[in-house]
Amino acid sequence: DVVLSEGDKLVVSATRQAFTRALAGGAANPGQNQDPVEPGRGPAAGYQVAEAVVAPGSRHSGRTIRNAGIETSYGVDMIAVQRKTRMNRIPFPEIRLEPGDTLLVGGTDTELQNLRANHDLLLLDWSAESVPQRRKAGIAIAIFSAIVLGAASGAVSIAAAAIIGAVAIVATGCLTLPQAARAFDRQIFVIAGASVAAAVALEKTGGAMLVAESAVTLLDGYSPVVYLSGFFAVIAVMTNFLSNNAAAVLFTPIGIGIANAINAPPEAFVAAVIFAANSSFATPMGYQTNLLVMGPGNYRFLDYVKAGVPLVVIIWLTFSLVGPWYYGI
Repeated sequence: DVVLSEGDKLVVSATRQAFTRALAGGAANPGQNQDPVEPGRGPAAGYQVAEAVVAPGSRHSGRTIRNAGIETSYGVDMIAVQRKTRMNRIPFPEIRLEPGDTLLVGGTDTELQNLRANHDLLLLDWSAESVPQRRKAGIAIAIFSAIVLGAASGAVSIAAAAIIGAVAIVATGCLTLPQAARAFDRQIFVIAGASVAAAVALEKTGGAMLVAESAVTLLDGYSPVVYLSGFFAVIAVMTNFLSNNAAAVLFTPIGIGIANAINAPPEAFVAAVIFAANSSFATPMGYQTNLLVMGPGNYRFLDYVKAGVPLVVIIWLTFSLVGPWYYGI
């Protein structure tokens, strides 16, 4: 029943996510170090929220937020305080800090880095999170749509469209350079480079050919059905360590040669190459998409093995049963 008037000050209790949404939507002002935000517009690009703990023996302990000088000393904004014990409903600037209090602070990447070097407030690792720039949402949607339409229409290649879109996203302020840099998962690039190197090494040294020929030699004397099934299994294993393109290039001539040697339809072995080379589910380096989702999904190598190996086995068994019947072997 309380009627709010202009100039009233409210004591708000909420979760971190709620504070972040309020900042992103412009429903709350980040603090005295930021210009007042307009309704529906969040803080400037690059603004982040993070958590810091008041350390034991901190010089800020026992001081009120107003007198602690945190905002003026470090350039960050004091947004909220979390305490295990119950706090009185007093104005936010009058809260006296205690050791163990968790502070929700806001600022740019540089300001948070300055706070990290301080021993009175312990900035929690990996707690920093960028506040979404909702005022840039329309620009981001337009750029993304242009990328999709440009690539789908064939006006530009997918790689060129993606690079142009990434540059446009940074140029328009939808992302800052530090935010864009953090989006790159360096492990993916290491895995991709290592897999390409392994594929080239196996191809140039004849290692892939040796593996294939050795596997086929083990099946000498068996029926063409067993040859086809074994050939599929070898490719399905190799494609998860090379790539589907490399596996297809390497094993297509081998498959045709085997078919001619045992008087079997070459089409069956070419089909085996097509299906087996694309059974690249069991490792992250097996296919580009596997690498793309590895970072955002927080997947491990073992996750691909657990989910991918059963899929590969199902495809292998299915082809081993249907392939010989379809091609009349």
